[in-house]
Amino acid sequence: MSIVPMRRITLCGLVGEKEAIFAGLQDLGVVHLIPLRQPGTLAPEDPVLRRRTETAFRHLEEAPYKLRPFRPTTDLDQAAVVEEIVANRARLRQLRDRRDALEQRIATLEQWGDFSLPPVDDIGGQRLWFYALPISERPALKQVELPWQIVGKGPTTLFVAVVSPDEPPVDVLPVPRSRTGSVPLGDLRVGLEDTEFAIEEAEVRRAELTRWRLALGLRLADAADSDERRAVAEQTYDDEQVFALQGWVPADAVEKLEEFAQRRGLALVVEEPSPADRPPTLLRPPAQVASGADLTMFYTSPAYRSWDPSLIVFVSFAAFFAMIVADAGYSAIIAVLVAVFWSRLGKTPALRRGRVLLATLASVSFVYGLLAGSWFGLHPPAGSLMARIAVIDVRDFDAMMHLSIGIGVLHLTVALGTVAWVNRGTGKTVTALGWIATIWAGFLMWLGEGETVATSLTSVVFLGGLVAVAVGGAMEQPGNDAAGWGKRALSGILALTGITKIFGDILSYLRLFALGLASASLAATFNSLALEMRGDNPGIGTLLAIMVLVLGHGVNLLLGLMSGVVHGLRLNFIEFFSWGLTDEGYPFRAFARRAAAAPSVHAK
Repeated sequence: MSIVPMRRITLCGLVGEKEAIFAGLQDLGVVHLIPLRQPGTLAPEDPVLRRRTETAFRHLEEAPYKLRPFRPTTDLDQAAVVEEIVANRARLRQLRDRRDALEQRIATLEQWGDFSLPPVDDIGGQRLWFYALPISERPALKQVELPWQIVGKGPTTLFVAVVSPDEPPVDVLPVPRSRTGSVPLGDLRVGLEDTEFAIEEAEVRRAELTRWRLALGLRLADAADSDERRAVAEQTYDDEQVFALQGWVPADAVEKLEEFAQRRGLALVVEEPSPADRPPTLLRPPAQVASGADLTMFYTSPAYRSWDPSLIVFVSFAAFFAMIVADAGYSAIIAVLVAVFWSRLGKTPALRRGRVLLATLASVSFVYGLLAGSWFGLHPPAGSLMARIAVIDVRDFDAMMHLSIGIGVLHLTVALGTVAWVNRGTGKTVTALGWIATIWAGFLMWLGEGETVATSLTSVVFLGGLVAVAVGGAMEQPGNDAAGWGKRALSGILALTGITKIFGDILSYLRLFALGLASASLAATFNSLALEMRGDNPGIGTLLAIMVLVLGHGVNLLLGLMSGVVHGLRLNFIEFFSWGLTDEGYPFRAFARRAAAAPSVHAK
């Protein structure tokens, strides 16, 4: 695994052929372009249609049921199709709002029953105003000066009708007025049913319209590609009839670019990166651990002249996740879920990489669970094969603390050792080797816990490591005059201040022990609760015990997954990267088409 070597390219052609050249470069998809001038403001072509098309496309993508899409070669009247989809979206929103209002009105009116109000003229211009009054507030009725009548009673509520030509004051009763409206309950229910029918019809039409989603998606991708070509055209160096562009190309793709330049009659110059250049970073790991690169690039992009930590991240994340979950039963559930969804996780390259990571996490966690002898918080019988395999006791505080700290020392040793190798011949190498000696000497002294000859030797190594750290820090500071030597001495002293950070980072690995112990303790606690619930009652007690086991272990598994992901990645991203990646880069972004490799969609 390594960072892909880059080559700087300079491409020259005729200004009149810009559009065709950029389209060809997009098809090629191997160049990371470097702007040679500041681009101006770029507005999309027909922005109104673009925005409406994006809205229509999202409406189709979010449809609960989708039909098979039309072929990309199907004729498409984009404006008309988009107009119909947007109208369908607006109608669905209007119908759903109406349904919500009817449901709310029905819920309010149901407690009053199904009745029709008499015409206002028939009751002398008077109106009825309804209040749901708690029984405890009945004395408030004595203060009402308007005519009123209790028209119904509930377990805790009095239903009161107040007679008045105008709406009574808001404080006539200590409760707000019930908004019953003038439409009877039966008519509201009929209206709700009709609205549900209309929503179903609109959803059916929406499903039919989803046949256009591929064509619209290609149109949007083509428009985005066109915008990008126009943006790139604004960033080239133009001189009368000739233009020039620069970029970075993977070394193994230079031959393709040379063939493209030869076909187009373009001038092409390919150069090695100079020491002053900062090429983009492209990680190309083997397929088996490609998700390690995804995890790495999710947090940071290693500098081009740094190193690729993808393999280390992949392996260490799996190990940390296993130590936090620390249960073979939970790991088996994860494995079953991965197997069930395996085919669904193979639809895209990113999902395929992710399922390899998930399978690895489940496998490593299961093996660690076997070694820890934990099956949903239960331990195998003494003398059994499973008991003989269980060589790790997560409740042994001393052993687990030693193991966790040892893993931290080893993890940071890999980081520092790689830094020493990548920067060999510089002060960074001396500093990294000094830190390695320091942390290992400190670890061995902690394990020794006594005054022995070995402890004395490790003390010497510890001090020697600190001296190396100071010397390496001084070597990084240039200058051989008096002022320069003073700066070197100060730089060496400042380098030693990292001792608190490196030992603090090593102690962070204790979270592996703490979280693994917490998971095991919770599992055992839920098992004990289930036994207590069951008691001597084989009926309801057994049902309660099953509920406690399912809910308890479900919550514990969820917490274990969250802790395993968050803290497993944190130890890589924070502790490991802070010592292993001294420089940050930027990712390689190929100038490539967004649209799928399919024939263009023809408009009417």
